[in-house]
Amino acid sequence: MSDVPENTDPGVIDLVDQLEEIVSTGRRVPFTSGVVINEDEVLELIDRTRLGLPDELMQARHLLEDQRRVRVEAEQETERLISRAEHEAGRIVAEAEARVAVMVGDHAIAEQAREHAATVLAEAEERAAKTCNEADAYAREVMLRLEDQLMRAATTVRKGIDALPAESGTRRKRRERE
Repeated sequence: MSDVPENTDPGVIDLVDQLEEIVSTGRRVPFTSGVVINEDEVLELIDRTRLGLPDELMQARHLLEDQRRVRVEAEQETERLISRAEHEAGRIVAEAEARVAVMVGDHAIAEQAREHAATVLAEAEERAAKTCNEADAYAREVMLRLEDQLMRAATTVRKGIDALPAESGTRRKRRERE
């Protein structure tokens, strides 16, 4: 049935070629484009083909699933960090406003309170900005790592696709030879 030596396991391409040969040499059903083929023989070739697929395809699938999970976790962590930073900034501002309200009274105390409130507010805004910047940096780092992993997975998939013959090109060559 094939030109593949018996001692070596045929590759996926060889198995697909054998499958194509079975279909192209099958008996034609009159008045249709159908052919009669040996079901057991075709199913065996399909099973052997499935077993012959590179492990990298399964690894790429798992890698993509892991990358999706990591991206979702990173986005959730980013949202938590931003929410916490906003909450902390709100608390600090409220605390500063409360301190200002308590300190208002005497002119000297009021002036001192305004200065203190401005300092506390500036510190709160600075801490909130710093927390937001750290959250953004973390999100960027995770996204860059995810992009790198996706590019590696895409390269692996592209190599797998490039290793396979073009579907229409193989059939034309065989029909032209006949």
